[in-house]
Amino acid sequence: MPLLTRRTAGWLLAGVVALEVAIPAVGLATTEPPRRYSWSMFVASSTEYAYTGRSADGASRALDTGALPWPQRTVHYGATVPGLLCAATPDLVSVSRTRDGAPEWEQPC
Repeated sequence: MPLLTRRTAGWLLAGVVALEVAIPAVGLATTEPPRRYSWSMFVASSTEYAYTGRSADGASRALDTGALPWPQRTVHYGATVPGLLCAATPDLVSVSRTRDGAPEWEQPC
């Protein structure tokens, strides 16, 4: 008797394909802001992200992600990086992010 029947192999293949569709779909639906190609977040891209911190007195300054742990310093996904920048710089009241020079959003600390 074979260890893996054709029917079982078919179900396993269908499960793998379903996961390959479901995981990017969940990422697409839950990313802030939504990304058209969520499943390519680990692919190198030419998109430039920049972070700016604003202090209580209204002054703003550029923030560097180089001191953050990997992968947060290279994968700009959701509110993780601004949260880490807020924690690393306690005098900030908010962190904003730009994508290719266009403002995306601002997160309060």
